[in-house]
Amino acid sequence: MTGLAAPLTASLHGAQAGLARNARRITNALRIAGGLDRPQTGCSPHTVLWSKDKVTLRHYTTGPHGRPVLLVPSLINRSHVWDLRPGDSFVEGLQANGYDVFLLDWGVPDEHDAHNSMAKYVDDYLPAAVAAVRESSGESPIILGHCFGGVISVLWAASTPVPPPALICLGVPTDWLEMGPLAQMTQQGRLDPEDLLDDSGNVPPTTLLRSFQMLRPLGDLTGYVTLWTRLHDRRAAQAIWALTDWARDHVPFPGTTFVDMVRRLSRENGLATGSIRLGDRDRKLSDVTTPFLNIYGTYDHVTPPPSVTPLGDLVGSEDSVTRPLNAGHIGLLVGSSARTRTLPVITTWLEERGLASGT
Repeated sequence: MTGLAAPLTASLHGAQAGLARNARRITNALRIAGGLDRPQTGCSPHTVLWSKDKVTLRHYTTGPHGRPVLLVPSLINRSHVWDLRPGDSFVEGLQANGYDVFLLDWGVPDEHDAHNSMAKYVDDYLPAAVAAVRESSGESPIILGHCFGGVISVLWAASTPVPPPALICLGVPTDWLEMGPLAQMTQQGRLDPEDLLDDSGNVPPTTLLRSFQMLRPLGDLTGYVTLWTRLHDRRAAQAIWALTDWARDHVPFPGTTFVDMVRRLSRENGLATGSIRLGDRDRKLSDVTTPFLNIYGTYDHVTPPPSVTPLGDLVGSEDSVTRPLNAGHIGLLVGSSARTRTLPVITTWLEERGLASGT
């Protein structure tokens, strides 16, 4: 009997620990489901510095007044992914390194925005926001663009007579032949962009959500399994809930911009050729001469690495660096990968170019 005592005791303790963990899971699940413990998102103090139509420019007010940085999100999701939750915020990370942070918010498009072309974002909204940052801070901001926000940023940098001090792109699709099955459907003409527009003239959020779910059919299931396995940890559960809630909260995609994207970027593969015609002008990537950092996630299923890597060689900058990071598409902006990989790479790269905050 003595020989059995230790294993029995260990088994009993293990069972008790498992019961306690499940009890914490149930408690945390009920609190989150009931709205008692859902994390606040996008809550860093800020003011609205400028607005036009649905677009607003946030200035985060509690940080230092160092060198300005303008964050340019994609058009598809809500912009608070850059400021997801306290302790898991790209905004906070930049502020901790002394930067004065500004964020574009594209708003929620409706029928009034359906006719917004890509040129509207490249030639109107983004330069107006940059001008507002310059007026507020006294200098031009460093630009950080993610996904389609990076596309807008690159095309603006190729068009503006006053380039930014530096341009940083995160997961920016460039070679659309490498964008996977959805892009292939539009490239081959099996799917016309106009077929996806609703009565408002925009692509509805549910269509966009289903498109991303097609890229990862088990993505939701994986997310729920991850949530369950970590639900005993209150902070981890809150983090997963915040990200899952954000990922499912798509906004309409402006219809004319969507048609432009399919025809100019997907079918013509314009970025990969180095030149796109928007409005009455050709935008040549070789005209981007500012210091340029191209970052991609090695686990990115939205903009796969082969679709992103060509960008660094297409711009005209003599100081162009491409860096892979062990992260997914959104992991570049949130979670431990953003804190321990993306932010250090960006701030170090800026410091090496004399663009540290206050220099």
